[in-house]
Amino acid sequence: MTDPDADALLRTIVRHPREDTPRLVYADWLEENDRPEEAEFLRVQCRLAATDATDPAYPELLDRDEELRLWLTAHVPGPRLAFPAGLSIDGGSHWWWYARRGFPRYLSFDGTERPGARAVRALAAALKRGFEVVPARHLVVIDITLAQLAALLKQPVLSALDQFTVHLTTPTDAEATEAARLLAKCRHLRNLSGLALSLPVGDEGCGALAAAHWGELDWLSLDCGGLTPDGLRALAATDWFNRVGALTLFNGLTGETFDALARASPLERLHALTVEYPWFPAEVWETFGRTKSLPALAALKIEGGDLGPGVLHLVAARGFALRDLALLRCATENRIGPALAASPWAGKLRRLTLDWCGLEPRGAHALLNCRAFGALRHLNLNTNDIGPSGLTALAANPALRGLRSLHLGTFHRRAELTPSHVEALLTKLDLPDLRHLDLHGRRIGPRAARKLADPKFAGLARLDLRECNVNDRALAALARAPFGELIELKLDNNALGAGAEVLADRTAFPRLAACSLEGNALPPPVARKLRRRAGVRT
Repeated sequence: MTDPDADALLRTIVRHPREDTPRLVYADWLEENDRPEEAEFLRVQCRLAATDATDPAYPELLDRDEELRLWLTAHVPGPRLAFPAGLSIDGGSHWWWYARRGFPRYLSFDGTERPGARAVRALAAALKRGFEVVPARHLVVIDITLAQLAALLKQPVLSALDQFTVHLTTPTDAEATEAARLLAKCRHLRNLSGLALSLPVGDEGCGALAAAHWGELDWLSLDCGGLTPDGLRALAATDWFNRVGALTLFNGLTGETFDALARASPLERLHALTVEYPWFPAEVWETFGRTKSLPALAALKIEGGDLGPGVLHLVAARGFALRDLALLRCATENRIGPALAASPWAGKLRRLTLDWCGLEPRGAHALLNCRAFGALRHLNLNTNDIGPSGLTALAANPALRGLRSLHLGTFHRRAELTPSHVEALLTKLDLPDLRHLDLHGRRIGPRAARKLADPKFAGLARLDLRECNVNDRALAALARAPFGELIELKLDNNALGAGAEVLADRTAFPRLAACSLEGNALPPPVARKLRRRAGVRT
């Protein structure tokens, strides 16, 4: 095929944005024309968009997606497209990071400096032009007024939308309710598959949303400010809410409202749930642990809040079988380690994130000693006190041999792990499929760092050694190692000097696309030389 063939394929993708076949045909063309990374990115992203955490390949697809984004950002910067009337799309280095199914995910409009209905009518004209150029059918509007939203929802061009994100400027309760009513009544939004509302719709707003006819809505993100159990029950009684597959609840979700979700009629399709800052009493988590309302739930993400003893009810739940559990900055008490090890779905977990969750050595040892984790592929224990016994359990546990991603970094300045402990771990560790290793902040020192030059780590694609006391000699050893797949290397705030010049040689880490060296005492000539290599920051 020639370039005109590629142009024709791209036009087909734009004309049929919901279909994967034109994208996969284009991926074949990219492969045939020596652009294999772009081809693989398209295929991986189409596969991700069509699957969920129940797919055994899900962890591998997520990892590969991030690796390809890094490589493409450095080596294939995307175009920078310009649209009138304040409509924009991320281009250049951001082209790949905000992609979905291979192309930028959304078009956006910021109403901060564009007031009035006239700006919205101009936006509609620009949006029509945007739909002729890119396949994105997700519109994000931020800081618009209720009047602007009302004017926008009258525009027929919105019928082409697949997803819609709305952020009103400091709405009153009455304005938020009216916004919900307008959205529910808008005939141009009947075919939405995704909706994010960054406005506190409350009970009256939920009552209005309940009257909507969103037959294809697959994901919903909802501001819970002012939402009570009555509002949640109004939504749960609708056909469209019962078809939602991914639900995010943020900003002010109360225990009583979450309890109502756990007691609702079964939401048969809900496979992914995200909850932000849930300050709930233990009895709410006890109800959630007994719920039969979420039989398909496979991915649960909880960000912030104090789970306390309630986490024991969560991990003992039998009404669902999680494949992906992410607890971020959650106080969980140290009992989560042994409780998770005994969870009825521990053997099905493929991704486990306990980032900054208060784990201490005893709990970490119980967790890392769990022989049920045979399906686990991603383990993130960043910023927890793992302790030497935890590292010993990790290295000795055969159930963890399938890990592809391991995060043991920290932002704490604690001495529970010494360089000798990390050196012993790296000596004994046997993870043949490992692609991503994060040790940031562990101050492992040069001897332990040199252990990473062992051929058993040759398959790494991403390595985070920020603030690890890596010196020039250790870096030289790493540069000589057979890291043929390494795409990302983080070396900020180490003891590097002139020896960092080895990274300017493109035969060292030949696939390198992202390398950060900030906070090192690099001689200016060396820093200038390093910056000539794509993806290197000094």
